[in-house]
Amino acid sequence: MLGLRRIALSLSVVMALAFLHPAHGGARSAAADLPKAGGKPVLASINGEPLLLEEFERALAEIHSGVPDDATRSLQKPSVLLERLINSRLVIQEARNIGLDAMPEVLSAQKNFEENLLRAMLYARHVRNIQAPDKQEVEKIYREAVKEVKVISILFDREEDANRVEAEMRAGGGFEGPAKNAIAAGVAKGSVEGRYLKIGSLSSEAAKAVSRLKKGAISPVIRTGKQFYLLKLEGVRFPTDKAARQEAEKEALKAKKARALRVYAEGLRKKYVKVDRKLFDTLDFEAREPGIGKLLEDDRVLATVKGDKPVTVGGLTAALQKKFFHGADRAVEGKKINVRKEQTLEEILDKQVALLEAKKQKLERTDYFKVQAQENRNSLLFGAFVQKVIAPDVKVGEEEVNEYHQAHIDAYTSPEMVRIDALVFSEKGAAEDAIEKLRKGADYQWLRANADGQVDPSKGKPLLEFKGQMHAVANLPDGIRKSISDAVPGDYRLYADPGNAFYVLTILERIPSRPMPLDSVKGEVEKKVFLEKRQRVLREWEEKLREASEVKIYATGKTLDGIVYPGTR
Repeated sequence: MLGLRRIALSLSVVMALAFLHPAHGGARSAAADLPKAGGKPVLASINGEPLLLEEFERALAEIHSGVPDDATRSLQKPSVLLERLINSRLVIQEARNIGLDAMPEVLSAQKNFEENLLRAMLYARHVRNIQAPDKQEVEKIYREAVKEVKVISILFDREEDANRVEAEMRAGGGFEGPAKNAIAAGVAKGSVEGRYLKIGSLSSEAAKAVSRLKKGAISPVIRTGKQFYLLKLEGVRFPTDKAARQEAEKEALKAKKARALRVYAEGLRKKYVKVDRKLFDTLDFEAREPGIGKLLEDDRVLATVKGDKPVTVGGLTAALQKKFFHGADRAVEGKKINVRKEQTLEEILDKQVALLEAKKQKLERTDYFKVQAQENRNSLLFGAFVQKVIAPDVKVGEEEVNEYHQAHIDAYTSPEMVRIDALVFSEKGAAEDAIEKLRKGADYQWLRANADGQVDPSKGKPLLEFKGQMHAVANLPDGIRKSISDAVPGDYRLYADPGNAFYVLTILERIPSRPMPLDSVKGEVEKKVFLEKRQRVLREWEEKLREASEVKIYATGKTLDGIVYPGTR
């Protein structure tokens, strides 16, 4: 397979297709003096083939994509990019000259790209007018995201104590009375003062228990590690969160478009397809007879498609077989195939009918399709030239690998890593008190749910988030690095960020920095050496092609800068 760019037909990509809102460069007025080809400004001519200004603009836009406006100008000098595009065009021309455009893998990849692009364009066109999400759906997603629960809980070291107190509560004692008695007797820890917490901040066990409770209800005994606790749900609230609402609106809009596309796909199947339901219902892909092997050869027509080839039993069988990474035989044993046959048939038909409808709407005649198809064709040819002409002559020796590894040893030294979680307090004393309790054996998750003085993240203070994840020590703030410099897993450290918050840092895991031996990274090093050598050979080829070609450039230096960045001097 060629290692070349492909289109991904996820819904997010479909929604983003630019052909619905084509971009117009801001360089048109400054390019008035450039020669034209088909009425379009030309920046250069390579062996008589024009390199259009709009091609240059697309390449520049791709480089700038996702980069802040104030940083774009430093990314690529216009003259450097133009030279790169000219050299690429020379390689593509050479690829055509030696017949790489007729290679079966190139033709197949181009065909797949164009068909996928047409389907994506069709779907994007269908949902282009869906601009607003359903308000009820937004509210549902939003409330789930911001939901906070007010709970009170007490912690036990012994399960029998927890069970006894729970029984007292169930017998009519309520939560607070038995809880206070248990705390006073020293068999439980905690407080009967409730506090609001986000569902996500609770342990998975607690979150699951709370989700089943009504206001005022008491949970069953919940186990966490070697300890046990009981909690009571006192209230639920939904704080205002502008960012969460915006995210909910995005999710709801995406869901609305997805539903519209499902309905559209069903309509297209009705328009173009007739399924032999009687035959379909008799197909048992898990039966011993006739078996998967025979069904793969079965050419009975399962679905006729108006204007396209029919779907056969063998075609559906082959598609089902591809869905199971560990093989169809194991899927048969696990009874996993028959439940997928309806969905798989729909997927096959959806691809066919979407392509038929796209062609009926003549989407392949749009400028957007033509541009994308040509750019992909060029990409395929460039990649084919590199793989078929350049790569075979690039050899990597053992000595080169060793030298590269030694010269770049810093890149092959694993950084010191630490896994951290944290409780965040507004006062230093509360943080120190929490550390003392933890060192005496208090349960971390219980403290997170019950310790007084913790900072409420919904109040808008900019807080550091650790979430129990691995962090490179070198990337941590100086104060944290100093605080945990000698800490080992199981230690607790205080990090003070005066005026903001006090962090109780929990060291969960620590991995020291160490050089990686060549044997462990040899494959990666070989690949890098190969790529660098291949790039040098490619540059040599480009120079040779340039010397043997006729290249005319119509805008260079300040002239090109003025076209690309109007108003600059």
